[in-house]
Amino acid sequence: MGLDFNCALCGGTVGNKIPFRYLFKERFLWGVRCSKCKLTVILPQPSVDEITEMYASDYFTVADKQTHHGDTDYISATANVDFTEAVKSFKQHSDGGNFLEIGCATGGLLVALRNNGFNVTGVEISSFAAEKGIKDHGLNIINKSFTKDLVGKELPENHFDIVYMGDVLEHFTNPVEELRNINRILKKGGCVIAEVPSTLNLISSRIAFLIYRLTGKQKTMTIPPYHLTEFFPDTLKKTFKGTGYETVNIKQNVKHPSTIPLRHSWAENVAKLILQYPNYYITKYFGILGDRMTAVARK
Repeated sequence: MGLDFNCALCGGTVGNKIPFRYLFKERFLWGVRCSKCKLTVILPQPSVDEITEMYASDYFTVADKQTHHGDTDYISATANVDFTEAVKSFKQHSDGGNFLEIGCATGGLLVALRNNGFNVTGVEISSFAAEKGIKDHGLNIINKSFTKDLVGKELPENHFDIVYMGDVLEHFTNPVEELRNINRILKKGGCVIAEVPSTLNLISSRIAFLIYRLTGKQKTMTIPPYHLTEFFPDTLKKTFKGTGYETVNIKQNVKHPSTIPLRHSWAENVAKLILQYPNYYITKYFGILGDRMTAVARK
């Protein structure tokens, strides 16, 4: 049976639970899919204070794939990243100019872009990460959540040539509203580039969800609910188109089987790993069923 729902993207009023939930602070947060546009969100959402707590220092310093990102903590994993290819990619869209990274963490990418002629600004919710980026690199990092309160103040309207979000859009409580706010700070002809995970798009996830529905079971995640929206290629494109962007291109990619996180039961891990191999080549050659998406949208 459908649930009362208020879809931020299409205005739909009916949502359906999917067999996926988080167990967070002794309560369940469910995946709910809009019956009209299929955008999937986590409900109820964590509070503002809970979200701030989720991005405290241990988000960047703890290495534990059962509770955080993986076997290597964020600081160590990004300490020696070579951003050469990333810089080349951004220069294809704008050869210099004003660049904003939302969710810039400690600012490694911004340093590389600054060294290559960009005027860089960052927004970062984590005080730990923002302070480190400011102290270590002298960056202009705004230590706040990205909301409409920044638009026209810390972030001027019609100002940025590129706005970039790497694994950030899915963390917003309302990505639809924030994409509209980003549109306001972009120059005409400027672009927003968003890299987004899409693990529910995988063959293994599709099969698992079918089994869960048939057996009446649910997948319960015990890590914090970092991802508040789950995107598929069609819903990601609809989200950009529905927030005022004129051209939207979506490219799918997929992680190599040797790099995927295995944080579930032995049987689930084996099945996921086996299915990732054919999925890898299907995505590589046909550009479908990927677990990573890059959206490039122009104002």
